[in-house]
Amino acid sequence: MRLKLFYDPPDLDWTGTGPVARGYDDVYFSAEDGLAETRAVFLEGCGLPGAWAGRKVFTVAELGFGTGLNALALWDLWRRHRPAGAQLHFISIEKHPFPREAARRALAAWPELATLSQHMLAQWPTGLKGAHRMRFDADGFVVTLFQDEAEAALSQIEAEVDAWFLDGFAPAKNAAMWADSIFSHMARLSQPGARVATFTVAGHVRRGLQAAGFTVEKKPGFGRKRERLEAVFAGPPSEPPDTEYPRTSAVDGPVAILGGGIAGASIAQALSQRGREAVIFDPKELAGGASGAPSGLLTPRLEKADRPHVRATLAAFEYARGLYERLGVFVPEGALRLAKDDADAARLATIADAMCEGYAFDEGRNALWMDRAGRFDPAAVVRALAKDTPVLTRDFDPKTDDFAVIVHATGPALPLDGMSASAGRIVLAKGQPPHTPLVWGGYVSASPDGRVLIGATHARGADPGPEDEAATKLLNDLRDRVPGIASGLDTESLDHWSGIRAVTPDRLPVAGTEDRKLLLGGFGSRGFAHAPLLAETLASDLCGEPSPLEKSGREALHPARFRIRAERRSG
Repeated sequence: MRLKLFYDPPDLDWTGTGPVARGYDDVYFSAEDGLAETRAVFLEGCGLPGAWAGRKVFTVAELGFGTGLNALALWDLWRRHRPAGAQLHFISIEKHPFPREAARRALAAWPELATLSQHMLAQWPTGLKGAHRMRFDADGFVVTLFQDEAEAALSQIEAEVDAWFLDGFAPAKNAAMWADSIFSHMARLSQPGARVATFTVAGHVRRGLQAAGFTVEKKPGFGRKRERLEAVFAGPPSEPPDTEYPRTSAVDGPVAILGGGIAGASIAQALSQRGREAVIFDPKELAGGASGAPSGLLTPRLEKADRPHVRATLAAFEYARGLYERLGVFVPEGALRLAKDDADAARLATIADAMCEGYAFDEGRNALWMDRAGRFDPAAVVRALAKDTPVLTRDFDPKTDDFAVIVHATGPALPLDGMSASAGRIVLAKGQPPHTPLVWGGYVSASPDGRVLIGATHARGADPGPEDEAATKLLNDLRDRVPGIASGLDTESLDHWSGIRAVTPDRLPVAGTEDRKLLLGGFGSRGFAHAPLLAETLASDLCGEPSPLEKSGREALHPARFRIRAERRSG
């Protein structure tokens, strides 16, 4: 069976007044006035804006993201009626994600939403399976899009929902989105009193909602539709999920962040977006350790599998890439991953086929082109993320420092059994760098000052070894892989840099609470790719917001996994 890490886009017919999904023989919005229908059926049907008055966090969930029109209409209403400092979360599900340009074409029908459309299209996600978060912090509006089958996506959502938009294709044409199991998931995720709005009055929809604990009422329809439904969740409220990997509990008050590298800076930025008070403690100031490298290469962690941690780390890469691009600290030039041997070439070709846009296997060069990759300045990234957070260049003292919660982001010193250090060196030499970065077990790219940067060694522990030995290894590796670049180097005047990475036993990061400590780290060589989204996950927990990850992905990166695995082996 072919591996696919993405969902196919919809097969669209544009011959009418708006896009029609040929596979479902149904429209995405009313031909009469899709925006007016959204406002009448969903916004008014869920009692908005009155329902969010006085709320710090309000969550709307939707079945059927489509063109994003409902999200834009909701955002437009929120901008005009937002409670001071409040956050609105919009969670949606879509099996056939619109490509960016198709969405642009569809949304052009509403020039009054053009500004919001452009902002959303700028963050429009790729077609990769799983969860994708888009933040619009100027308005306190956050979109989390789950690209999956409806029931599978609902099982992965962790949220407390205040309102539901049921906007899938008509029940007769897409029965899976209106099954009784869907309504059961909705009940599990709903807050008491949660409102539901939908355009359909199909009998099995009414009965399914009622059986799940919703009181249902018919209302006058929009346009040519005589009736529609509104419902309210009457309970009983769902019991908290029983899990070995719980989310971190929400807590008010200031936050202490121990560590000023990419992990600490990422959680500082995520908290700042929410107006939370935080302080970074780091005697080495910002961008110490591995975060102080002279240049960085942002590439995705690629595996030939569709597993929870694969979806989570791919989503993290996309989130970090978009964040750095908006901050102006990313060079989106792509990168070429060279195959090590024939087996690796076959693996990379399979991955290229499994991914959506932006990845292609080049048979001539026996390499995978990664269009989404690029370079960045690590210190500039850390400074940009932490710019609004005070930094104290001293050790944290729990006896004198009063904080509601402490986030441990201390690299190899993370208080977790099994953590280890991996030291590494890179060298910089005068010469002609490649047009775009080249990656294998090592890598070569341009440095910010135009020299050739060659990396990186890996040594167990905190000692990177002698400079001359590391340089010899790196230069020999470069001669084997890219002899043309190696032959033009001036090796008489090399500059050296060394740093220490933090590594977990399974080489995956950790984010969550274990032994009453809130931990963020273990990123190895991919801190800049993975830290921002995992920090967003912890900030969402601390502020009582929906998680930006699929549940299984969050659990796959939970720090309790090592203890639980050890207990199972011994039991």
